[in-house]
Amino acid sequence: MLVVMNTATRRSIGVTMVIIGIVMGAIGLVLDLNGGPSALHVLTWIGGGLFGYGFVTLIYSRRGELR
Repeated sequence: MLVVMNTATRRSIGVTMVIIGIVMGAIGLVLDLNGGPSALHVLTWIGGGLFGYGFVTLIYSRRGELR
């Protein structure tokens, strides 16, 4: 089932993913610098992926507005 989202919904999802990605990356970095287990590196990868997905979603929502 294909769900068509309007630009406001895409923008909201993009901003949310960017914020979650930044928070997850910061938490992973702080815990890693304080001697946390090396498995926390996965947290920074997931945070980076969410940040990238959110950023690309913001770009596509803006391009959709300009059409």
